[in-house]
Amino acid sequence: MRSILLVGSIGAGKTTFRQCLQGLPIEYAKTQAIETFATTIDTPGEYLEVGRYKHALMLASYDVDVVVLIQSATADETRFPPGFATTFNREVLGVVTKAGIATDGQIHEAIEHLTSAGAGEILAVDSVTGEGFDQVREVLCRTPS
Repeated sequence: MRSILLVGSIGAGKTTFRQCLQGLPIEYAKTQAIETFATTIDTPGEYLEVGRYKHALMLASYDVDVVVLIQSATADETRFPPGFATTFNREVLGVVTKAGIATDGQIHEAIEHLTSAGAGEILAVDSVTGEGFDQVREVLCRTPS
């Protein structure tokens, strides 16, 4: 699997996504600093939400193959500005989390947010049930073109 950087708002589901992706038990843990787990770098939501921390996301992206923008389907808004993906000189994947508890309309809106942010391929997952993770693993194991 290629190495990834998880970027998203507070409560978007980055850590839960990582735990499910790595086949670990789902345990709530507030990410306080940039943390590395095998091939995954997990970041605090504050790094996206507070402007003065965004440079840390750029720096962390130099150590990965793919940046994964995480958008919760249940969030009323997004913290990703239009074209945000151009900040990174890496492939950018979009992932909609909490799809299992969201309406189709909420999922569609989350996809629109990630599209506006400039994410390439966009997938929807449910980290609690594992739905959508086979496709995520397939994409992350794909050799870059």
